[in-house]
Amino acid sequence: MLLLAVLCAGNASAQTDSTKVTTSIFTLDAGLGSQLDTYVSPVTYDGAHFRIAYENLRQNHASAWTRILEGGVEYELTHNPAGNHTMHTLLADFKWASMRSWANVPWRNFTVMVGPMAQFRGGVLYNPNNSNNVASARVNFAAGVNAMATYSTRLWHKPITLNYELTLPVVGAFFSPEYDEAYYEIYVGNRKNLAHFGWWGNRFDITNYLYADYSIGANTVLRIGYRGRVETSDVCHITTRAISHSLVIGIGCNLFSK
Repeated sequence: MLLLAVLCAGNASAQTDSTKVTTSIFTLDAGLGSQLDTYVSPVTYDGAHFRIAYENLRQNHASAWTRILEGGVEYELTHNPAGNHTMHTLLADFKWASMRSWANVPWRNFTVMVGPMAQFRGGVLYNPNNSNNVASARVNFAAGVNAMATYSTRLWHKPITLNYELTLPVVGAFFSPEYDEAYYEIYVGNRKNLAHFGWWGNRFDITNYLYADYSIGANTVLRIGYRGRVETSDVCHITTRAISHSLVIGIGCNLFSK
């Protein structure tokens, strides 16, 4: 965070005659999450959802392409409907996207961007109340489409950008054991049928991200928004459903270069 502040302060005079704008943002998500993983439990667990992340978005106005790099770590503390069992979820994620942009479409100050993306999400669910199958691993690689729509205006005489971002995986590969296969069996050598081809027939994920970036300094940005994520899979007689809704608060800056 201190390094980010130094970069923001040192770049304040470079805003004119620039063709590249890099937005660097640290964000915190806080909200509600739910987890269903029939490998560890037949019921849905609900509770608190948290995520910390860093996002780097680079716009090249000369070539009309925008690149996104994003990485984060999320944690959920959820409970069963009776409230007497607890499940912990810890996941890490990384996303790359490159989008072609069309400015002033369909009206002035409005920009539409669409392009390919690749992402990784992996981690573990841990249910300490189970006598067996206390944990379930999550590993997912996916490729798909990333799209954004942005509108730039001013609020209280300062620039503000309203943004909507859609992340939609299409194909990929993910890990899942058989329904009654213990992780000890995998450890001792039974590693057949663990990797599965992911497509909309057995896996569907989508992330909706709506936020506003408001300039509060020379080039310091305050972000407030909402992120909703849905991840589902049905394979090997195991069903997973992960849904989260969170408020997003972030701080960062715009860096300008030629």
